[in-house]
Amino acid sequence: MSGKSQLTEQETVFTTLDLGTMEFMKWLIAKDAGSGDTLIVVKDFLVNKYVILFDKSISKDVIVDYRESMPLCMSCSTDDCGHVGFAICLKQDYDRDDQVIF
Repeated sequence: MSGKSQLTEQETVFTTLDLGTMEFMKWLIAKDAGSGDTLIVVKDFLVNKYVILFDKSISKDVIVDYRESMPLCMSCSTDDCGHVGFAICLKQDYDRDDQVIF
């Protein structure tokens, strides 16, 4: 199912897993500093089900769905975009701390 996203109207800046990982690191720093200076905002997180993110680069909600523990971005129709990278990091952070604060 892997493949580059097939975006229609607006393209997100999060085209690779690495870009999502880097944005997650920025999100962690901003969260701790009380700053809102990130391109991704976590709106909802249900463990092993889905993550709802707001991508400021396209001004849209993005859903990353977990199917058989594998994340899939419903907006980009791929499993290797930055939204998935961000969601993977978010889940790893949850697994370590048993909570997500957003």
